[in-house]
Amino acid sequence: MSAGPIQVEVDGGVATVSLDRPESLNALSNGLLEAIVATFARLDEDPEVRCAVLRGAGRAFCVGADIKERGTMSQDAVRARRRLAPLAFGAMRRFSRPVVAQVHGYAIGSGLELALGCDFIYAAAGTVMGLPETAKASIPAGGGTQVLPRLIGPARAKELIFTSRRFAAEDAERWGLVNRVVAADRLGEAVAALAAELVAVSPTALQTAKRAIDLGLTTDLESGLQVEAALYERVLTSEDRREAAAAAAERRSPRYAGR
Repeated sequence: MSAGPIQVEVDGGVATVSLDRPESLNALSNGLLEAIVATFARLDEDPEVRCAVLRGAGRAFCVGADIKERGTMSQDAVRARRRLAPLAFGAMRRFSRPVVAQVHGYAIGSGLELALGCDFIYAAAGTVMGLPETAKASIPAGGGTQVLPRLIGPARAKELIFTSRRFAAEDAERWGLVNRVVAADRLGEAVAALAAELVAVSPTALQTAKRAIDLGLTTDLESGLQVEAALYERVLTSEDRREAAAAAAERRSPRYAGR
């Protein structure tokens, strides 16, 4: 399935979303931002989709904003981009199911911020990352100043953002920014293995756990615990929960309906 600058394939409950502007190293044009928003909104309505993988076609995951396009934009197009960008970078967070970023080559600037919007980041060995905005008299505006400190701590996040320093995926894994680094020729296999694990879990449980964690990060601990308790009560009465109990009693694999 094609959505302009994006290719989508759904197989076995896994939606693979490919940024498909390889000639520009998947630079984020307005058209690509629009397609990201529309694609994840559409996939969220598909009950057959249990998780998603976000990847880039060609030599890189994404090198950030399309500078060439930006230089030719009208004022209306600039305003449209300002409206679009937060929607695109938040599309994976709004998506109710898990999203894995499959990153290779380069994840620079808003390209890295796109990956930061996902629930997991798996990266090919040698992938180059960075947030170079301050070197251009700007700041990251796709969530970098907010998400990065939550993942690796404020001191290291400030160092990387203030200096615009590039770093390797191996460092990012050590800091807790990347879940796993694997050889480039095994990256797809590793992501597929994770996706298979996710698909085997109750969709209701996964979606509820994602919501509990994400909501908890926006509030204090006591409020977060209240959110967790309320969501736990919902899970207890779900069809998937009853199916899990029945499958255990009957010594068979559960058949989850996502309800």
